[in-house]
Amino acid sequence: MFVSDLSVEKWNGNRNEGDLIENPNWSQIETAMRQLDGKSKTLVTLGADDETYMSIGGGNLGKYVVTATFDNLNFHILVDLSKPDETEKLVVGGQEGIYPAKMCVDLLRCLLAARTFTESGELDPLLSWEEDKSLVVA
Repeated sequence: MFVSDLSVEKWNGNRNEGDLIENPNWSQIETAMRQLDGKSKTLVTLGADDETYMSIGGGNLGKYVVTATFDNLNFHILVDLSKPDETEKLVVGGQEGIYPAKMCVDLLRCLLAARTFTESGELDPLLSWEEDKSLVVA
């Protein structure tokens, strides 16, 4: 497997009491993702090294935000291009944020993205990805 660790956040008030699991199997990863609730469990990170990882956040009302990077500089966002040009509120990493609706994807897309990343270290080509321009330096 490409992924070497699984970080699971669990918020108790303003404290993160999450876990880091070394060499996770797919069952552990899927379980962690399915437990995201947008309240106390709001972020799962699949790490390969310090610069290569995928983060899955949210979970409230079945909506998730998925980002991936291979160099910790350029970030790719999983999108649902059928969504309207609106915004939605999600709690990711313990903080509420406003996200474009197209970034708020369903669990099935998240699981497919995570499975491909976990096994091959790649972005699933059957899914739609966009580069995050908000972090690009001009």
